[in-house]
Formats: sequence, structure tokens, C-alpha cells
Amino acid sequence: LYARALKWQVLQDPDSFVTAPYERSPQLGLALRTRAAGGLELALESEFNRFTLPDDQARALSRPTGDRWHAIGSVARPLRGAGWFAVPRLSVNAAAYRNTERLASGIVDAQRAIPTFSLDLGLELERNARFFGRELRQTLEPRLLFVHTPYRLQSPLPNYDSAGKDFNTVSLFTDNAFSGVDRVSDARQLTAGFTTRLVDTTSGAEALRLGLVQRVLLRPQRVAPQADGSPDGPPLEQRFSDALLVGSTSVLPGWTLDAAVQYSPDIQRSVRSILGVRYSPGPFRTVGATYRLARGLSEQLEAGWQWPVWGNVPGSGQTAKAPAGDGGCRGAWYSVGRINYSLQERRLTDSILGLEYDAGCWIARVVAEQLSTCLLYTSDAADEEDSV
Repeated sequence: LYARALKWQVLQDPDSFVTAPYERSPQLGLALRTRAAGGLELALESEFNRFTLPDDQARALSRPTGDRWHAIGSVARPLRGAGWFAVPRLSVNAAAYRNTERLASGIVDAQRAIPTFSLDLGLELERNARFFGRELRQTLEPRLLFVHTPYRLQSPLPNYDSAGKDFNTVSLFTDNAFSGVDRVSDARQLTAGFTTRLVDTTSGAEALRLGLVQRVLLRPQRVAPQADGSPDGPPLEQRFSDALLVGSTSVLPGWTLDAAVQYSPDIQRSVRSILGVRYSPGPFRTVGATYRLARGLSEQLEAGWQWPVWGNVPGSGQTAKAPAGDGGCRGAWYSVGRINYSLQERRLTDSILGLEYDAGCWIARVVAEQLSTCLLYTSDAADEEDSV
């Protein structure tokens, strides 16, 4: 059980009006998850929200406000054997709306309930192998997800919190193309992918990972995220989605390489690429760089670091320029920073430079931050590191 109220203070720019996010006053929720007889897994999420806006925004933009109650329930029967699993699941997304004023569609109150059936299948195969002079265990993990959700007209309903999900491995293996509650994508689709890993048999550390995933639409999707993330627009008729290839490796001691490429079969070229390298030879010593390309939108280079410059570094057994004759327990000074540079605009978009003192029981930091207020496309929108 949970309850909270969300209020926002929006600092307006006189030359550029800032749209305020919806306030929830209140938000009351219940989340249940249990295992029933016969191995059934039951889950329920239910919330009541009152969506409000500052008075000036509600009048100026004619944005809808009102109450929403929703319930998302599911029942699943996971099946698992040696090296395989299957999870059939039936879920229902139901919502009821009571609007403060009549919407453009003419409705004040509305209800809808949308069922979804999904079947998640996968194999988990492994074998012993020897690569790079090391004893390793290699895995092969293919996975298929079938989703069927019937079409329901939702454009007359208000949209308080739904937007298109980012394109990554996690979102491709979900049954709804939208975050939030107000929009549910219709679907008859199949997502297929595989992951292979090399794992050190002694330490359990992952030395290498490669993955590939793609979604196939078995019919056009009528409630589909648009380029700007909005849910209302022309149907999605692209049969094969972009393919996502991800990989990471830590074969070289102290080094980690990450990469992700989103490849479009329609234009036969990559539309988004991320390449990252990180060097970490010991505790509290890290230097990294990341290159991000979103074709036609942004091209950015990011560098970040944390590195000791003075004092005793915990856990490393080393001292960085400790003064002669220094005794007792002392902390360490670190240099910290991150710099983002736009190759497309040829300028720094944001940066942080500072010093940190870690005494073991307390930490003090002082940083200087520079932010850009006119970015065309931020690096966070293109970040796929979680999926890698």
C-alpha cells in the first residue's frame, strides 16, 4: 500500500513557455503479488490518481484534468525444466476516467478494459570452453515472446502519463509499446533474440556478452508510438522492426568495452550507435569515454573520470602522493568530472568538474557545473547502457 502527493514548481522562461507536468494529489496505490495453488503467479496493481495542473496552465492550454482509477491484473503459469522455460500469461489493463470538464471528444466519463495474452519461451544452454587462455563457460540463450492484444479505440481518452518506450532490449521484450497506463498498444507480434556469454568458471565474472533482438509485426499496429513519442497518429506498418545488436567485454584486465547498434532494415544502415570504453585498474580509479550517434539528431562524445590525487585510497593498498611521515587514519582526495561535447554543434553541451574528499565516514564534494539550455537532443535520450 502506498500514498503520496506530487506537486511541481515550474520556473517559467518569459521567452519560452514551459509546459508543467501533471500533479497527482493524491496518488493512492496497491500492489499485490503471490503464488497460488498449482504454480499460478497472480499480480495486481491498482491506483487512484487525481491529475491537476497549475491554474494558468489548465486555462491557457486547455489540457484535461480529472480522476483516473486503473487496475492491471495478470495470471501466469511459469514452466521450467533443465535448460528451458515457458511462461504463458493473461493480463487485463482496465481504467475508468472522470474528467473535470467535457473533453474535445465530447466525453466526461469513460471506461475501458484491454486484455493481453503473451507466451514467453526460452532456452538456457551452456558448455565448457577455453578461450584467451582461460577456462570459461559459454552460454547460448535464445528467446521468443509472442504477444496478442486486440485493438481498442483510445484516442478519445485523456493521456496523463503514457509515452512511447525507448528502443532497447528491455522494451522489445514487453507486451506494451507505451510506458504509463493511458495507452495500450494493440499487438500481434513476435520478438526474437538471443544472448551468448563467456563466463569465467573460477570467478564467475562475465568476460564477453553478445546479443541480437528484433520484433516482427504479424499485423499493422494501430495504436503505435510516433516519432515524438506521442500515441496518436498513423498506424505502424513496418513489418520488421529495427534490429538491436549489443555487446560488452572485459577480456583485457582493467578494461571494459560496451557497444550497441540499432540497424534499420528499411534504409539498410544504422540509425543509432553507442560505443563506450572504460579503464578501471583499481578501486576508485575509473576513466571512461562514450561515443553516441543518433542519425540526423545528434552526435556526442562524453568523457568522465574519478581518480585519486592525494591521500590513502581505501581497499587499494596504495597511497596517492601521501605526505611523508603521515600517520593515523586519513582519507583521500579525488578528482571527478564529466564532459559532453556535441560533434554536430561543435561545442560543449554540459560539463562537471570538481574535487571530492572521502574520509571513510563522511564525504565532501565541491563541483562546478555548466549546462546548455538550448539542446536539440540530449544524451540521455540516446543512452542504451542499461540494455547493454
